[in-house]
Amino acid sequence: MKVLAEMFVRAGWRARASLWTEYEVEQQWVCIELVERSPDERLFSGVVDPSPADELGAVLAGLGLRYSIELWSDDGTSLLRELTG
Repeated sequence: MKVLAEMFVRAGWRARASLWTEYEVEQQWVCIELVERSPDERLFSGVVDPSPADELGAVLAGLGLRYSIELWSDDGTSLLRELTG
């Protein structure tokens, strides 16, 4: 995950180690945790301002990552929007 966090830093993000193998990356409008589920699968979990969510998709695509983003209501009961790339 360190290599992935470094990719975000090169793209202008802030990053810090949050656990032994996990990293948190952020901008003003997003803070996400990078978690490796397996060598081929990574999970991104966190808080994203919904208005620039397309920008997050563009960043992930620019880093060569496939993604699926689900934006949920504050109470977590309804899916507001889904982006994939």
